[in-house]
Amino acid sequence: MSFVAEHDLSRSSVFKILLGLIVSITVLYSLFAHQVLISSEAFHRAQLTVQLHDEVREFGDASLRGVQEIEKLLARKRLSETPFTYHVTAARVNLGINTYPAIAQQQSDSLVLLQDGRTIEIGIKPDLLSAYRASVVPMILTGVALPISLMFAGAAVFAIVILRKLQRVNHAMNRFLCGEKKVKIPVSTNDDEFDILAIHINFMIEQMEKNEATLKSLSVGIAHDMRTPMARLMLRLEQMLADTQQDDPQYDRLAACQEELELLLSLFNSMLEIAKLNSGQLPIDSQSVSLSTVAQDVTEFLQPIAEQKQQTLVLREDQPCVLVGDRSLLFRAIFNLVENAVKYTPAHGHISVVIDSLGVVISDNGSGISPQDKSHVCEPMYRADKSRSEPGNGIGLALVEAVVRRHKARLILKDNNPGLRARIYID
Repeated sequence: MSFVAEHDLSRSSVFKILLGLIVSITVLYSLFAHQVLISSEAFHRAQLTVQLHDEVREFGDASLRGVQEIEKLLARKRLSETPFTYHVTAARVNLGINTYPAIAQQQSDSLVLLQDGRTIEIGIKPDLLSAYRASVVPMILTGVALPISLMFAGAAVFAIVILRKLQRVNHAMNRFLCGEKKVKIPVSTNDDEFDILAIHINFMIEQMEKNEATLKSLSVGIAHDMRTPMARLMLRLEQMLADTQQDDPQYDRLAACQEELELLLSLFNSMLEIAKLNSGQLPIDSQSVSLSTVAQDVTEFLQPIAEQKQQTLVLREDQPCVLVGDRSLLFRAIFNLVENAVKYTPAHGHISVVIDSLGVVISDNGSGISPQDKSHVCEPMYRADKSRSEPGNGIGLALVEAVVRRHKARLILKDNNPGLRARIYID
């Protein structure tokens, strides 16, 4: 996986924890920056007040040397970039007048009495503090926003790296669960905790594949070894039935034994056929097959059984569908699906077989398959009918799945509300 989707990042618990940590740090850092701004403004005011006192003292010393010295000093100050304002009045001013809020308690220290009776009121420029704030606030905001942005970007990168590694694990597990063999999670040279996890999962997958292969080999071996003695038993029963009169009480018992043995032999043959289909050992014909013709043969074969249950079995061709494959295997796959539909649909039910360009759809209004069973019904020997009220051995859908996979198609089971909708989808 070379990227991480937005919804994956938004639901990541690692990213949420990091984001919460960043928000907490942002709040604390913002409070600290605000306190720094207030403290710096207070310090700036204090410095201006000290400078104001020095300025008043300088004008006081100059007033002792005469009015002309005051005029020269005043002219020089007004030409320089001084942070103060100078206001000359003709008479003594009331010392209670506010000139600047920062020195409201020291108004007498801002006036200089000249020898000619005039006074010079020295004050701090009112726009000086706002200019200071305009220069300091952007720096503080930058000092807050830049590290927070870097932390957010770092958290996103960290979460994406973690999610990529977890997605590789999830992707490999999904491939394994979907039936892919020889699945391996790549292990890097970092030898970190994710590499240890990948090693353990690879070992677990390898052991599960070995166990599955052993179980399949055992079941196939049993089926193969049991088929020969069962075939011999079939021959002996046939000979015994041929030598027994039909009115003999033993005839019915022997016939029942032969019927049960035929079911067992058919079961073992089906298991062997499924195993060979899944492993690729069973060769299949490669000829052009029309699904419409195959479905027509299936419906004609099962039509009498549907009529016995007073069911409606309908075949419809919306679009032709032709594929390269084994006609006999495709017939058996479609036959099993339609037979199941007839079996599990009650009397007066409706079964439809529809051919389109994507394959074939068999739908009915019977009992259907529960959501819990849909993922298991294609496993050999699994039966959704827990009560075993209907005849069967749980091999039919497993054979359909094997045939469909061998033809590079898919078997899709969905609800028909009511009933089941089974589609053989040609990729």
